[in-house]
Amino acid sequence: MNNEIFRKERRRFFIGNMFRGAIWLFLILSFFIFLEVMEFDYYVLLNPFYNHPFLLILIFTFSEVFFGIIPPELFMIWARGYGDISQYVEIVVILASISYMAGILGYFTGRYLGGTKFFRRLEEKRLNNVIPLIRKYGFSLVIIAALTPVPFSATCMVTGSVRYSFRKFLLFAGFRFIRYAVYSYFVWHATI
Repeated sequence: MNNEIFRKERRRFFIGNMFRGAIWLFLILSFFIFLEVMEFDYYVLLNPFYNHPFLLILIFTFSEVFFGIIPPELFMIWARGYGDISQYVEIVVILASISYMAGILGYFTGRYLGGTKFFRRLEEKRLNNVIPLIRKYGFSLVIIAALTPVPFSATCMVTGSVRYSFRKFLLFAGFRFIRYAVYSYFVWHATI
């Protein structure tokens, strides 16, 4: 009986976060479609960044390592501005790989700093809402964080701090690539 309740609760948590992710994606895409309908050329705003892709990749990397401050969909919209589908896919694969690697970095940060005073302070200030979830849902939370707006980097850090299996972590964190594939598909088709 308890197992059934837990599965239902986990499913509800997963579906709720997938729904939040879909709403977030819908809002971002609606905003950019609205700008296109209003004939506002937002590429003019993004144009300075096209000459400095390394800077944007650096900003993205920083964001992914430090709790996903900037939504990855904005970087996908930037990548869309190059106009060529093959270049777009290449950039999205790079972004997804950076996000995955940032998760691995987060895992090892949690694993090696888990018992330190610094990490305990970080847990109190930034990770306090993730810790009970990782204890409750285990690796399911890694999948949920990989696919939804649940903070992926923070989840990876806590996963490392509780010393979950690295092999399993790599497997479940790989769901991050699915999120990037699905979201980038919608970004590409919404901004044509």
